[in-house]
This record gives sequence, C-alpha cells and structure tokens, in this order.
Amino acid sequence: MDAQKLLKEYGLSRDTAAKYIDAITRQNQTQTAEELNVSRDTVTRYKNAFNQMNAQQRLLLISSLTQEKLLDQATE
Repeated sequence: MDAQKLLKEYGLSRDTAAKYIDAITRQNQTQTAEELNVSRDTVTRYKNAFNQMNAQQRLLLISSLTQEKLLDQATE
C-alpha cells in the first residue's frame, strides 16, 4: 500500500496530514488546530485516523510525507 491510498482510505488530505504530523509533535491539539487554521474537530479526526492505522501504515505515511517535505525544502 502506498501513502496516497492510505490518505484516501482514511479520508485525509495530503497537505493537512503533513502539517499535522509536523505540528502535533511540537504542540497540543488546540495549538495544532490554531497553527493549521483548522478546527479542533479536524485535529481530533486526524488523531483518530492515525490511531486506527497499524504501525506499518503510520510509519509508511509519516516517512513518505516527511520525505516529500524534506525534498521540497531542499529544492527551495
């Protein structure tokens, strides 16, 4: 399974998922919602989606989105 299929399966946006991964490691849910300019309900939905994934799915998605972010930053 690839990252795009996981995003679709769990109803997640690629952009918001990448930002969520980055923000939630530094902040609580309220601060994450504020930084992403989304509701706390959205952050809770992302949290629940990540909790429903098995470890392999989470690692695949996190590593894929992180790699994309790093590549984007390197080409800026």
